[in-house]
Amino acid sequence: MKYFWTHRDNIPDGYGYGQFTPAHFVWLVLTVLFTAAVTVIYKGAGTAERILILRVIGAALIFIDVVKMILIARSDVKLSEYLPLELCSFGAYFIVCDSIVPDNAVFGQMLLTLFLPAAIMAVIFPTTQALPSFNFYTIHQFLYHGLIISYVIARFASGEIPNTYAGVWPSILKIILLAAVIYVIDTVFDKNFMFLRDTYGNPMLEAIRKTAGDGFAYTIGLVCFCIIVIHIFYLFFRFISFLFL
Repeated sequence: MKYFWTHRDNIPDGYGYGQFTPAHFVWLVLTVLFTAAVTVIYKGAGTAERILILRVIGAALIFIDVVKMILIARSDVKLSEYLPLELCSFGAYFIVCDSIVPDNAVFGQMLLTLFLPAAIMAVIFPTTQALPSFNFYTIHQFLYHGLIISYVIARFASGEIPNTYAGVWPSILKIILLAAVIYVIDTVFDKNFMFLRDTYGNPMLEAIRKTAGDGFAYTIGLVCFCIIVIHIFYLFFRFISFLFL
């Protein structure tokens, strides 16, 4: 339990679970099993039960994020550095809206082509790797993104989210507009929301920085990487639809 409640800014070097280590793979397996369980339960549920599942996931995302923000506010960590203005935080907000009106035509494909890839990348390349594997913020990272992944996969596997190329570019436009707004906030207030100005040592982001360059070139490289990933996931889910749905 040592360092369980400790924020990453206060963890000494050498206590992190690392990247692609046994502890990381355990968290990945748990995320896959959780997603599979939610998907199976959701596909076997009736309409009312499905709506309940969606709304419970939406409420859980907000609840655990509020708990995280309270813990940060009560610590000696600067709260303004960790406001929920990251890409997956916006995904959680959209999930809440989607769960309130599940038959809407606004959020589905955006969740599939934009926020699902972001959540998957967040568990493959976690920002908590410098923390112990059994730490509140580590658990939050994998549970939070696992909820996003399971929500979208369950709806997609049940045929409730379409996946058309016509919906890809609106998603890309939204991420560009969102990135532009957050970049202005980052620049004005000297922050790094959505990792638009700094990599924080994340291996994937470091690879983008080394390829694209520093400064604004890194930001452009990150946006371009997101566009490529969105297309890759679109093709992947089209293939899955062709085979199984």
